Amino acid sequence: MPFFIPSRIADNIWLSLSIAAVVLALRFAGVWLAGRGEDLALARRRRFTIRAVADLVLALALLAVWISEIQSVVLSLAAVMVALVVATKELIMCVAGSVLRLSGHLFKVGDRIEMNGIHGEVIDHGLFSTTIMELPAAHLGHAGTGRVVMLPNSVLLTGPVRVGAQPRHFAPHRFVVTMEHPVAPGPALALLGAAAERVLGPDRERAARFHRMATNKAGADIAGPGFQLAVRTSEIGKMQFHVMAYCLVQDALAVEQAITSEFLDALIAPGVHVGEGARPGPAEDVAPAPPTPVLSRAWAEIARSLRDGSARGAAANGERKDAAA
Repeated sequence: MPFFIPSRIADNIWLSLSIAAVVLALRFAGVWLAGRGEDLALARRRRFTIRAVADLVLALALLAVWISEIQSVVLSLAAVMVALVVATKELIMCVAGSVLRLSGHLFKVGDRIEMNGIHGEVIDHGLFSTTIMELPAAHLGHAGTGRVVMLPNSVLLTGPVRVGAQPRHFAPHRFVVTMEHPVAPGPALALLGAAAERVLGPDRERAARFHRMATNKAGADIAGPGFQLAVRTSEIGKMQFHVMAYCLVQDALAVEQAITSEFLDALIAPGVHVGEGARPGPAEDVAPAPPTPVLSRAWAEIARSLRDGSARGAAANGERKDAAA
């Protein structure tokens, strides 16, 4: 097969060789003439100047000859680079997300995170993806659903990553108790606070120590320890009691059920009247007015269902602790 070179390239090659030959010949002649003087220092300066000028002229001449070809090569390389970037965009973003995770110490295996709307426990992570065991919503417990989700690391660059507390750590747990019928807020808050104090009392010292440690580590204020209560109304005007309980993450659901059931039991207890129109004051000033039979049965049914749910949650936590042991 004959060796083929486009005529334009061949012309440029011959022209480049001709220019190089002429410039080099002139350079050698100039150097020879400059060295014939008797002043050696002046001769060295002249030879240096002639070489520099000749090299500059040769470089400019070759650049003028090949400028169009150089432009074509640069444009071709730019097109190839753009195509590569477009084709490997997701891989590049995955690698960048992995670098962000490593450099920022975002999370590690065993952490519970929420990423791209998915809540789960990290079981593996690599250069391109992160694998998590899906977890249900907080009000449904902390046991895994059994589904494994693999997320590309590119989502680290497109959305926030929320790292939750570990099951054996203390953390604020918030929930709401909504009342179907309005009650006097003062006595109701007192009953709710007493229920929260009884449920959270056994772990008060451990919670306080962990809260101090977590606050010092984070360098910021964290809600807790203990509990906080607030009364508000919903969008449709229902009275709501907002509760923040500082408790173990793995016991959060059981604590919520226990506080709620004790509070509802106290509301329907004989001799306690916190219905509409009641005013907070000394116990002897509050006239006993038991609720109506229909309302009492409703509160008793709600409290019974909550106690059953709390007992099932406590039994499940005990089984998990025994299995872990």
